[in-house]
Amino acid sequence: MACDKIEELLTAYTDGELGPGERAVVERHLEACPDCAALLASLRAADATLARFPEVEPPADLREKLYAIPARRRFRFGLDVLLRPALQPALAAAAVFLTLFTFYIFSPAKAQINEAISRQFHLGYSQVEKLYAKAGSLTDSLGGFADNVFVSLKKINPLGKNDE
Repeated sequence: MACDKIEELLTAYTDGELGPGERAVVERHLEACPDCAALLASLRAADATLARFPEVEPPADLREKLYAIPARRRFRFGLDVLLRPALQPALAAAAVFLTLFTFYIFSPAKAQINEAISRQFHLGYSQVEKLYAKAGSLTDSLGGFADNVFVSLKKINPLGKNDE
């Protein structure tokens, strides 16, 4: 068995919590592996050191203070959740959006608003198409110069390499 698997079992081995099969596997590995045997010795030394520490009883007034701490309440959804500072910007944005949406829904000039939105959308779309066409023509014109640039760079030899 690999050392990392044995290392996972060493604490249970020192505490006597392994079954006979696993215990035999660990003991065979410890006989063959000096690193794991050294780790076991360190674990046993740590256990012995911890066993020598005296148990300390906390003072009565400290226990009373600890018992007086109220238990944490489970999450309940209520209005106090809406008053948290982290939610206030989101709630303000939602209120603004709902107000504008309500004005739009109940506006008598709803058709004119729809036309203005459609016009602005199409103007933006046509501007994007023009930019895309310009970018395409630019790459086409640069494509003709690419061969010339590569030939010039080979002649300059910027990296200082020999062709040989």
